[in-house]
Amino acid sequence: MKFFRKMSKIESFNARKGLILGFYTYMLLLFLNYIYSLIYGNEPITSIVIFWTGLLVAFGYELILNLKPKMKIKK
Repeated sequence: MKFFRKMSKIESFNARKGLILGFYTYMLLLFLNYIYSLIYGNEPITSIVIFWTGLLVAFGYELILNLKPKMKIKK
């Protein structure tokens, strides 16, 4: 029994783009959090918010990229 199906090349490419955007989101949020903590002495963004934001951005962007061609086919 197969648990996962194989990804097409386009889906693989979209997943890579989503992961790159998620990584840059992590870096930006961590940078802003660090700069704020240097200036004001406390961290405005908690670790869990940074974690979930990065994940949501990565998987959300991948989902949007994968749905775009399917929406064009329906029209």
